[in-house]
Amino acid sequence: MVSARRRRVGIIGYGGVGRLHCEAYAKSVLTEIVAIAEPDPERRALAAAALPVPVYADAEEMLRQTRLDIACVLAPAALHLALVRLCARAGVHVLCEKPLATTVEDAAEISRVCAAAGVALFYGSSYRFLAPVREARARIAAGAIGDVTMIREQEIGGAGIEARVTLPPAHYPAGTPGGSPMGLVDHGIHLLDVLPWLLQSPIASVFGRGNLSGAALRPEYAVLTFANGCTASLLYDEATFHTDLPAEGAFSWGSSWDASGYRPGGGWVPHPGAIHLHGTRGALRVFHYANTLIQFDADGPRQIALSGPAAPYHFAAQIDAFAQDLNDGAPARVSAGDAMRALQVLAAIYRSARERRVIDL
Repeated sequence: MVSARRRRVGIIGYGGVGRLHCEAYAKSVLTEIVAIAEPDPERRALAAAALPVPVYADAEEMLRQTRLDIACVLAPAALHLALVRLCARAGVHVLCEKPLATTVEDAAEISRVCAAAGVALFYGSSYRFLAPVREARARIAAGAIGDVTMIREQEIGGAGIEARVTLPPAHYPAGTPGGSPMGLVDHGIHLLDVLPWLLQSPIASVFGRGNLSGAALRPEYAVLTFANGCTASLLYDEATFHTDLPAEGAFSWGSSWDASGYRPGGGWVPHPGAIHLHGTRGALRVFHYANTLIQFDADGPRQIALSGPAAPYHFAAQIDAFAQDLNDGAPARVSAGDAMRALQVLAAIYRSARERRVIDL
């Protein structure tokens, strides 16, 4: 039986992702936004105009002035540890956006301070709440495409090297793993979490190369081998041009991000993001943001019916999952352990580049 207790939520960070979370939470059945913290004056004004709740200049003031059940940390990753510390000291449960931290050590400290304060920590791995991804996981578990042997995912394109966007040191400190919005760190971290979850098999070894914050950017890649023998390839570069033909796009039911930037939902997307899963008896093409799933096998391709919200409303499904876990007294279903495993894989990819060899995990 689903408990319907509504949880009071405070938003920390009203940037692009924060605004989408707020939009999505309007459909939440188990939470309500009661306060927002945002240091930038222009963004504070946007927040005040969008929602009839108090808007504070800093998170500490919001935590002091407002009774909260959950704080959603949606600020840049470089700030996560400090912000989660504030929330834990205030006795407020935390949903923290991906990546949990910029290093494995900081992620472990985030987990420690939450455990010491007795507050729950839910890792914001939002791909787990996208309907096509969830249905793909169910089909793989049911054997619909046999044993998955190969996975591929890429974000390649853009408008040339001059148009490439680089995330600043405020997101990822200079000299640490970083780069561009759709690169290995800021986007690929989703895949490092969701692919083992899809296969229900951990990553066993890695080889690849990623960019450093503040350094010249290059194409990024990772080759992952899973304990069950499956191989995955990730390939990222936003400093070139797409090679998709016009008919190779898709109608997107959900909002999306690609090498050209953010796209609102409900229209034609010329370069839709997709995860390709190839098995011994079939294959799946998962248009995660476009909210479409295609299965391929001996009978040809067919679209699979989905239930669940398209992006950005998967954020509402995510916050409701956290609220339900709290109401049930259950552990967070996406945990700090999940976050740390993804960061450990990311760190191993960077180590493989330094040592020029495959790294076993």
